[in-house]
Formats: sequence, structure tokens, C-alpha cells
Amino acid sequence: MSESVDAALRKLGPCLTSDVIARFVLSGMSQVAARKKISRAQSSYVRLAGIRFAKNARFIYLEDQWGTKKFWEALEGAFEKAGKAYWSAIVSLKARGGRCTKKHFPIVAGAPAARKAQLSPQRVLERLCEIQFLKLVRDEDGEENEVSFAPHFYHQESNASQNAVAVAERIALLAVREWARRFGLGSFNKFQTRDDDELPLVSSVAWDLSAPSYIRPLVRVTSSGAKPGFLVCDLNLHGTTEVDAVAAFVRKHDLASAPPNVGPIMPMLIGQVFSEKAFSLAKRKGIIALTLDNVFGQQIAKALKELIALLSDLGARAAVDPEKIDMVMSTLTKVEGAAINVRGSLFEITIGSLVKDVEGGYLTIGEERHDYISGRKAEIDVRLDRGVEKGHLVIECKSKIPGARATLEEVQKWYDDRVPLIHSILSNGGDYTDKPFRFEFWTNGPINDDAVEWLDKQKIEFDNYTIGWRDGQSVKDYSDQANAPVLRKILREHYFNHALSKVARKLREK
Repeated sequence: MSESVDAALRKLGPCLTSDVIARFVLSGMSQVAARKKISRAQSSYVRLAGIRFAKNARFIYLEDQWGTKKFWEALEGAFEKAGKAYWSAIVSLKARGGRCTKKHFPIVAGAPAARKAQLSPQRVLERLCEIQFLKLVRDEDGEENEVSFAPHFYHQESNASQNAVAVAERIALLAVREWARRFGLGSFNKFQTRDDDELPLVSSVAWDLSAPSYIRPLVRVTSSGAKPGFLVCDLNLHGTTEVDAVAAFVRKHDLASAPPNVGPIMPMLIGQVFSEKAFSLAKRKGIIALTLDNVFGQQIAKALKELIALLSDLGARAAVDPEKIDMVMSTLTKVEGAAINVRGSLFEITIGSLVKDVEGGYLTIGEERHDYISGRKAEIDVRLDRGVEKGHLVIECKSKIPGARATLEEVQKWYDDRVPLIHSILSNGGDYTDKPFRFEFWTNGPINDDAVEWLDKQKIEFDNYTIGWRDGQSVKDYSDQANAPVLRKILREHYFNHALSKVARKLREK
């Protein structure tokens, strides 16, 4: 056999040393000779520093193969064969839209935080970042708070879509918690979700939701009394759950259940919909696979799906159906603990729909734009193009819980930073310079006295734009002009007249 390792890598592409050996063996070379051939050649080929594979295999490749699509696909395949800790993190991140918060990465990775001979989520993240498979993304404050894929061809959902699913999942987890409490699947006051200060941990593995459980099949009786088992749940509302995501969840459960001193664990995986192969694997492996309809019924499931649709790709929407907003809010605010999330998330959609209804024009909501001058980006809550004479109305929306007020810090940041930044973005965009700009700050609650006093002292007319603001009462007065009764109903019931708002107003009047 005269074929070189170089020639084999040209044909096979980047791969594990075991794959090259297998090629030589299939071509008639003995395994011993093949190993010697690879051992002599390895020093001349690039290997992934820090990444270890099962059975001492190495991932080798030619320098000109690094970073290509074929390289990353081959590496993912190598991880599936001999690097399950990395593979699980990769396929789980793909299933969640290609990105997640750094805080939630341990849930995605599915690895134990501290266990001998096992890679921790932190180590998995560090090594995948070192080889440029993953990257840490900085937020507006310069903090590395997001994990995403580095190779450009890996799909990553837009900010709007990712944020929409995050809001829906937050509400869904609250609903799952109440559902599980109602059926006694876990200790009533011991439920934890990923949005708590600390991630839910069972057997040092992180989950979206967990609770100790005393249902009979999970309890073990010891000399010191009954020892509970655990209910654990992961939830993913990013489209269809495929077989790889279920396989990663099965591995995660197996790792958590492996230590002999850990009580029995009942695993649930909740998704929008499962592929046939994914559902079959979950059933075969003893995983409780549930859809939104299974858990919540059609009404809440439909509202959650519509919430994601409302919040996704808002910048491309010219209008939003107020009836859908009303359905989503009326349904989801019934979920215990979800009302604040729902009202806050839908406030800018409601305000955008209101100003379009009153003034006409072309509406965009939740635009994310970049400033070519400073390099910064900003999300524009509401922008209404009212034509050449009236120009653009740009609104910063601040939804407040009952009793809370817009603060001096918030209005100063809006006035000093957000307004100049957004004006720069729009005025340098090429399509907006022939129209005047009006920037306004809207909130459904009061504005602090010191903030109002500060605003009153500021300049409100500039060469290219003017500034204004509306507190809750002013927004309420404006809403009286709405042609659509449902918009007035939404604002009245969910932002101005719900029970907690009435209590807050009475306390302010004392």
C-alpha cells in the first residue's frame, strides 16, 4: 500500500486518525502497519490542541482544510463518534437557534458541573471557543453574555426571534411549574427554573426546571427516612425538536442518573412539535416527550405560539392585528407569575399599533439598526413614518409594573444617549433625511418628579429633531383617540385599570 496520509486526508477530508487507519485496513494494510504509518506522519499534520477524543483518537487535517465547511462538518461528526460531551453541546445549541445566554450554557451542554473524568460545561465552552467552533458575544455594556457559533454557515436566529422564544419559554416554564405543582409531581415550594438566581441542579447537571419529588416510584426508603427522587424538565420552543436533540437529552439524563447515591430522576422534554424519529427515540428511552398542546391545552399553546409570532421579526411588520394582541394577553396573563412578562413584552407592540391607528403612516416595531459612524447598534422600539410634513415619530417604550415609576436614570439615558444614537442611525441611513424627526419617551406609569424636573430643563428643539414625553396619564388620554376599541380595551385592562394599578394609584394619592 503506497498511499500516503496526505492523499488519504485529501480523499476523506479532516477526520479522526481511526478513520484513516480504517481506510488503510480496508485497502489491504494490516492494522499494525496502518497505525505505524499514522504515527510517523502525525507530526506533519495539524491537530486540535486541548481536544481529546475517546480511545486516544486524534482529529487531523491539512492546514488548507481548516475553517472550511467540510472541516466543521467533519469535526462535528468526529465529536459524535468519539467526543460526546462536545457533540451534545453543539447539537443542543443548534436546536436552540444557534445561540444562548452564557448563564444558560450549562443547561445546553448537559454536562455535570463537577465530576471526576467528565468535562464540565465551563471546560466544554472554553475548548470549543479555543478552536473557534463557538464564540462569546459582547452585549451593549461590553459583557460577554451570549454564546453562539463562530462558523458563519451555522444557522443563528435573529435577535428578534431569539428574544421572542426566550419570552415565550419564560412564560411556558411558569405554566409547567404550576401544572406540575397541581398534579403533585414535585414538592410545591421546591421548584426551581432557569430564570431564578441560581440554575436548577440535579446531580450537578443543570436543567430548565427541577424539583424534588415524593411520588411513590421515585422515593427510596433509607434508615434515615424517605429520600426523594427528582422531576427534571428541559423546554425548547425553537421549532421542531429533532432526533439529535433528543439523543443529547437522553445522554444528559444518563449522566445525571449515573452516580449511585442520586435518587431516581423523572425526565420531561417539552417542545413545540417533535419529529417522528425524535418522538420514537424519546419513547424508546423512557423520556416523557410532551408538546405545548399536551401540557397546556390548545388555548394556551396557541397563545404561546402567537406570542412568538408577534415578537419575531417585528421590524418587517407594517401592522399588527390588535385582536391577536388581546387574545395573547388575555390568555397568558392568567398563567400565575406570567403577567409582568407578557405586559412588558407586548407594550411596544401595543403602542406601535396605537399610534398607527391614530395617525396612520408606515409602522416598524423592534428594528435593530447599526450606526455606521460609531459602529454601535440600537433597537428602535417604535417608528412611525407619518409622511413628508409630519415626518418620523420615534418612541422609546418603558413598560412599568404597578407602582413603579420611570426614573431619572432612564430618561437621562434616553435623552443623552439613545436619541442622538438613533438619530444618527436614521439620518445617515440615506432614506430619512428629507423628513423631520420627533423623539418621544412613553411609559404606562408615572415619571419620577426629579426626572420630570430634569426633562423640563432640557432643550427640546434641535436643528433636525424635536423631543417630547408622555407618562401613563398622557398615554391614556392619547389612547382615547384610537379608532379600534380593542386597543383601548388592551391598554385599559392590562396597563391602566388592572387591580394592581388601581392599588398603586391609591397609594400614590395618600
